[in-house]
Amino acid sequence: MFQTAVIPSFGPFSPAQMERLKTAHPRQEVHFFDHLPTPAELAGFDCIIGNPPVSLIKELPDLKLLQLCSAGVDVYVNDPDYPRQVILANASGAYGEIIAEFTIGMHLYLLKQLGQYRDAMAEGRWEMLGQVSQLAGSTVVCLGTGDLGASYAKKAQLLGAHTIGVKRTPADNLPGFDRVATMDQLEEILPQANALVLSLPDTPETRQILNAHTLSCCKDGVLVINIGRGTAVDTEALCQALDAGKVGAAGLDVTDPEPLPQGHRLWKYPNVLITPHVTGGSCNAVSRERIVEIANRNISSFIETGVVPHAIDIERKY
Repeated sequence: MFQTAVIPSFGPFSPAQMERLKTAHPRQEVHFFDHLPTPAELAGFDCIIGNPPVSLIKELPDLKLLQLCSAGVDVYVNDPDYPRQVILANASGAYGEIIAEFTIGMHLYLLKQLGQYRDAMAEGRWEMLGQVSQLAGSTVVCLGTGDLGASYAKKAQLLGAHTIGVKRTPADNLPGFDRVATMDQLEEILPQANALVLSLPDTPETRQILNAHTLSCCKDGVLVINIGRGTAVDTEALCQALDAGKVGAAGLDVTDPEPLPQGHRLWKYPNVLITPHVTGGSCNAVSRERIVEIANRNISSFIETGVVPHAIDIERKY
């Protein structure tokens, strides 16, 4: 029998979800732990569902598959101690909707200057800040066209935005995008953007992709939102662009460094909204449902064929 261990990650599964995990495949036995197991407790297991530390994984010679409860994989792919023989699968598809809602909310918050109005309210000031922009009719350039970027873009389209996706490889007719460009076209695309939405993984190619040079390609007052990984943005260049008015406002659920240190200059901008890496809603009930579906599909496929649909290319880091 294929032995699967479910360990605590991002909140517990419901009894119904646990039952679906247990009955997903007739040749699988599923064991649930209410604590982080020791290597001895996990001896002989073929698969783990959860996000254990790499220090534990490397002590498990029988482990064949690690099914994460997260979409992000950088903790694992960037660790040289991660055992390459263990197939790594993420939960891409579980978080797109909830993160898209958060991102739309952040976008509108910045466009309508709600933060500044909240500050005025706290001081008892009845003050009009002038005209505000709108999402309808604007152009949003999405760096990253995966589950997060595409889910956001679909909602932005419904609100009337023109969406351009930018990805590593060419593609046509991606849902949510009016146009798709490649990363080598970035400097051509950036001047069109009223807003940039970054949902990129942490890879050598994406680190500081938004820097002093690429920001200089943007129109004055561009709005920047980052919901992927903080390393995609050169923080000092962003601060300088905010000071100069090149960036009109920024919404950051991720930062570099992360956590952002107390006293960092980014905290002080009234036109910047910073949230502490919470767009995923700490894995809400809907996301957990989708994690169960993804895990069952991946594990069943692996048992039957040896192929994992959501497998990560560890060398490419996504």
